[in-house]
Order: sequence, then C-alpha cells, then structure tokens
Amino acid sequence: MEPVQVIRPDLVLVDWGPMTLSISVWADGRPRPVMAAQAARAALRCLAVLADFQGYMRRRVRQLPAGRPLPSVVARAAEACRAVDKNLTPLAAVAGAVADQVADAALALGADKVVVNNGGDVAIRLAPGQSLGVGLRPGAAQDEEPAPLLGRLHLEASDGVGGVASSGWHGRSLSSGVADLATAWSSSAALADAAATALGNAAQASGAANTVPARKLDPASGLGSQAITDSVNRLGPAQRATALNSARLSARALHDRQLISGCVVMVQGDTLLLDRGRCLEWQEAPPTGRLLAA
Repeated sequence: MEPVQVIRPDLVLVDWGPMTLSISVWADGRPRPVMAAQAARAALRCLAVLADFQGYMRRRVRQLPAGRPLPSVVARAAEACRAVDKNLTPLAAVAGAVADQVADAALALGADKVVVNNGGDVAIRLAPGQSLGVGLRPGAAQDEEPAPLLGRLHLEASDGVGGVASSGWHGRSLSSGVADLATAWSSSAALADAAATALGNAAQASGAANTVPARKLDPASGLGSQAITDSVNRLGPAQRATALNSARLSARALHDRQLISGCVVMVQGDTLLLDRGRCLEWQEAPPTGRLLAA
C-alpha cells in the first residue's frame, strides 16, 4: 500500500509504520490535494530521521548536550520540551514537531490554510483572514468508543495559534497525573504537545492514582522509574480540587512565559479553563462539574 493516500480533495492520509497522520491544505478557498501530498513527504522524511535519533529522543532534555547540530524535527521537539519542562524527554513533543514540519512544508508550497493532525496533536497554519474550528474531546481507553465532543476552539489567524495538543492518563499518553484531558493551544504544535504533557503531569493529588514505573508500561519511553498513572480512583471533591489547583499553577506559569495561549484540564467532571482569548465554545453548556478559571 502506498504510504500517502488522497482520501478526498481536502484530506490526504500518511499511514506508514508507527505514523498515521492526516493533512488538509487549502489555497485561495480551494482544497489542494497535490500540495498536501507533496507536504506528506516531509512526514516520511521525519520518520527516517527520528529512527536515527531514538536514543537522543529518550533522554530528558536537561541531560542533553548543548550546541549539537540537529535535524529540524529533532531540534523542534527538544527545544519545545526544554522551554516547558526540562524533565521531559523530546518524545513528549515529537508528534507535534512532526506535524509542524509538515504544516510548514505545505505553507512553503503556497497554502494559506493548513491542518495537520498527527494522532490528535494538530499543527495549524492560517494566513491573514483565515479561520478554523478545532473540536475538543476527552481521551478514551483504546477499547472504548470515542467520547462526545466537549466543545470547539474558534481560531482566527490573528490569535497566533499554531498548534493544539492533548494529553492525560487515558489512551496512548504516559502521564503522571490524574487528568482525563489536558489540552493546550500554543504558537506551535510542538509547544502545545509538550505543554499538554506538563499540564497532565501536574494534575496530582495524594492517593488519587495507582501508578507503575514507566519502564513497565513502555520500556522504550526513556522515563525509567518515573511513576506513571495506570488507573485513577474515584476522587472526592477535595482531591479533584487539589489536582486542578496544581494544574492551575502550571497553566499560569506557562501562560505568563508565553508558552501557551490557553488550556483545558479535566478531572472527573471538574474543569480548569484558561481562555483569555475567548476561543473556546462549549458544545452544549459548560461541564456539569466545577469550572475553575486559571
């Protein structure tokens, strides 16, 4: 099977090895599948490069040597994690970094609106006057049906959002926290990816989770003995508040350092929202639990 497939004029799929990535490209109000297919080659190049840097990507960024020349996709992931939290490994931002590479490739071909979705980590490029809606939904276990849509981010080019990414203890994420969903939007997908991981990790409360060493869940993660959430207990109001207050401190710090534009963190029905640009519109109404402002 060809790794790059044109599904429809506004959707090109890259399905190769561990990568399943979709690309949508427009120019002058029309979908441009040829541009998208050409940009898809950047994703395949990233995959080849990352195979050569597996050991590097599994080291915490505080341990990485400074000044080493790196391929662009590796540098993007490492720099995003270094900015957000030096205890992260570049793997925490690699999906976003690949999406950024592909989106920039499409932009260089003359696109004025680009969406690259790499397993839920989304790179966005909007020329002046362009806009986009991005749906948000909680994570789900691999054997569960997708959760209903929570809401939608309404983004204009002037918002400066170049990426939206999600983390949490559900699904494929490795998280040290109890957030069912931690979504961040930022100037790039790599930064959003790293920030979502950091926000998910920050949502912690005593006695809230059952954890296992990261190496038991994924020996190749590079996280070693770091405690990773394997399941979450039914939390009381105080535990949910503690977890969200911890995430709120992280969110404020990331926003004050201009690393994120906004975020949503959810813990068993209670929600933390940082949305000073008023980009998020809930699908029906705000969540039924407590809604906290960051």
